[in-house]
Amino acid sequence: MKPAIQVVMLVVSVAMLATACGGSSSSGSNQDAGQSPTSTTRLLENAPAPDPTTPDGVAVAALGAIYTWYPATENQGASLARARKWLGPTLIRTLDAPPSVTETPRPTVQWADWGKANAHVEAFAFASGEKAPGSDANRQQYKIGIEQTVVYPDGKRAPLPPTTVVATVVHVNGSWLLDEFR
Repeated sequence: MKPAIQVVMLVVSVAMLATACGGSSSSGSNQDAGQSPTSTTRLLENAPAPDPTTPDGVAVAALGAIYTWYPATENQGASLARARKWLGPTLIRTLDAPPSVTETPRPTVQWADWGKANAHVEAFAFASGEKAPGSDANRQQYKIGIEQTVVYPDGKRAPLPPTTVVATVVHVNGSWLLDEFR
């Protein structure tokens, strides 16, 4: 097993064990009642970043860039261009194709509000460790979890609902590249 995957599995195992065992106090009161729970995903932030030269590491790096947004300085959809160095042929064609009038994204209300507030959206992406079945050594698929947080200039942080995508990476000219995600 690759060291990054081993670390992620260890962190998840410890988090699950700690959650399953819970805590109790001799007085019977719950001293942690006022604290919000920490998600397993957030515990993964302390694990070493995946190697961006591996197929799952490329997927994590690319999707982290794609799901990180700067509404005050970028148009909606510009994050794909920031991830260009990790993109495969299919996404490069999508990126380089001239947009039609019907394909041009219109900023959502949230995007406009975030821009006015000078907020940005940070993304934390992680590979689930589940690889889709397949025997093609040059095309791999992974489930990638993504958590986003809106960060305001005053330090206020607001989490967005998490999402999971299936990322397809391809081996092209000696490198792994993100070719599609859904």
